[in-house]
Amino acid sequence: MTNPKLNPLVRVVDDEESVRDSRRFVLTLAGFEVACYSNGDDFLARDDFRRPGCLILDLQMPGMSGLEVQSELLRRNIDLPVIFVTGHGEVNTAVIALKRGAFDFLEKPVEPSELQRCVEKLTKYHLEKCTKDIERRKLRERFNTLSPREKEVASEIAAGQINKVIGARLGLAEQTIKIHRSNIFKKLDVRSPVELSKILQTLEHEITNDNDGLTRLTMLSEA
Repeated sequence: MTNPKLNPLVRVVDDEESVRDSRRFVLTLAGFEVACYSNGDDFLARDDFRRPGCLILDLQMPGMSGLEVQSELLRRNIDLPVIFVTGHGEVNTAVIALKRGAFDFLEKPVEPSELQRCVEKLTKYHLEKCTKDIERRKLRERFNTLSPREKEVASEIAAGQINKVIGARLGLAEQTIKIHRSNIFKKLDVRSPVELSKILQTLEHEITNDNDGLTRLTMLSEA
């Protein structure tokens, strides 16, 4: 069954109702689910940040500016791709937003086809990232059910060591290692040292450089 929290949602934050309606129409026509907010405070208070997708954010608004909304997202450690919409003469501010981790910015007036292209790319990226994050969390939860000794043995098994060698290294009987091996494979739902090695490698690399906005932009431009 598909996790309902993994259904992408496109957020639009703009103080002009006509702009919100236009964005909703264009994106709904392209098949996206859209939620509109008239200001940053409303967005921050009501949005379901557990859902993947992206945020289309006006740079200059009454009340909280787009940059202030972005700063609050960063402060809350909310990982949501942001597309800034800027007016003429706001390029310098947009550059600041990109350095803080925004994925892209579009200059007004925004072409519908360009908006759809950006949203499609970001929602696809974020959905894949959220899916992988959930998989890694599940792997971590399963790995954490291992005892400290089982984690030691798991590392040796993943390195391709046989039971006799592992026992000698850890000062344990070979039969004890066999029992640990069986428990490890059962807890992690693996059937071979190769599968176990892949899990350990995934967990070792679960912390990535996602805060590098320039890296994000490079990746998106190459997609």
